[in-house]
Amino acid sequence: MNGNVSGSTIVGDGVPILFWRLLWLLGAIVATVSIAFDILVPSSNHIMGRDFTNLWVAGKLVQAGQIGCIFDPQCFRDGMHGMLGLVTIQNYSYPPTALFVAAPFGMLSYDAALITWTVGGIAFFVWCARPFLPRGFPPLLAALTPAGAINIWAGHYGFLLGGLWLLCFRSLERRPRLSGICAGLLTFKPHLGLMIAASMLRDRRALAAAVLTTIALVLLSAAAFGPLSWREFFSATISQQHAILTSSNDTFYFLMMPSAYVAYGRGILGIALQILFACAALGLLIWARRWDAFSAATATFLFLPYVFNYDMTVACLGFALFLHDRWSSLGWAQRLVVVLAFLAPELTYFADFLVPVALSGGLYLQLREINRTSGADDAPSSIARPVGGSSSNLDDAHGVAVDPMPGAR
Repeated sequence: MNGNVSGSTIVGDGVPILFWRLLWLLGAIVATVSIAFDILVPSSNHIMGRDFTNLWVAGKLVQAGQIGCIFDPQCFRDGMHGMLGLVTIQNYSYPPTALFVAAPFGMLSYDAALITWTVGGIAFFVWCARPFLPRGFPPLLAALTPAGAINIWAGHYGFLLGGLWLLCFRSLERRPRLSGICAGLLTFKPHLGLMIAASMLRDRRALAAAVLTTIALVLLSAAAFGPLSWREFFSATISQQHAILTSSNDTFYFLMMPSAYVAYGRGILGIALQILFACAALGLLIWARRWDAFSAATATFLFLPYVFNYDMTVACLGFALFLHDRWSSLGWAQRLVVVLAFLAPELTYFADFLVPVALSGGLYLQLREINRTSGADDAPSSIARPVGGSSSNLDDAHGVAVDPMPGAR
């Protein structure tokens, strides 16, 4: 009955349908309240598409030929105030290569650009996620996880990032060059690429394509936006991000960060526990010796101190599929861990101390299942049934689990 609704009382592998519906409703609360607040309570310090404002203003500045202003925090904020009437502490925190994404949206009005970005992002993510979905799982639901819903509110890069991530892993075994190209395109958020880089070691063709794509994007962006844009990014922008991460103020963006560093106080304790959870994640990966798109995404949010909940689109989807496809084989404690991991993007607001624990437990369950279903102890093959995919929906393109050193067991 995996992937189907039976008698309208259960979903997937025996998940009670009432519980399933309640889970998705809970996962939409923060985004729904945030969207309603932005629409119903106008203010000079927030607007619908809070993070999309960065992309749109950058696109407008590209169209105006004011590239230098993009990487100057104060100039950028002045531009945002002039264009949108916003008074915020936001800044443009992406490398010049990301301006290729921003520039076209600068040709549209803000509302038209936001709608196009949101609808296009959802469509792209759903298309990339479909091969990973079991039969009976509504494709649109892939974009409506807690992370996806928050990303819709914020207007961030979560769907673009997540779609490229899934496409990268899906293509690694059969189309390694395409996988490498996707990895190169993901460098618009370079700090999130740790597991992508490790995965590229699986195939030299993928690694070469990733490196060449990255070099090409750097050169093209330097030609299009000027080499000084890179100097400003490495000086002003990165120093600004460091200042944000180490700030002692309890600003709003910390509520959206799922890292152990933030959850446990951003001081000595936070640093120590960030290292502890990162080492635990590394230990789990070494133990498992393989990972898939979903477990790699989970590990990313355990490794890094500077991460945001709207980027958890792949990680959240992985936990939704884990519950959907593995419910009957999980004990109640394990189900609770996966549910908390699924709700992690919302827990950052209310119970952030639970997030690293839930993600660590979820990562263990994901990696254990990968090893169990791939016969890791019997063969060196890097093809495994994906955690969160149905065996009835599996072919070689859909079920790649990465072993960075195949045959070395």
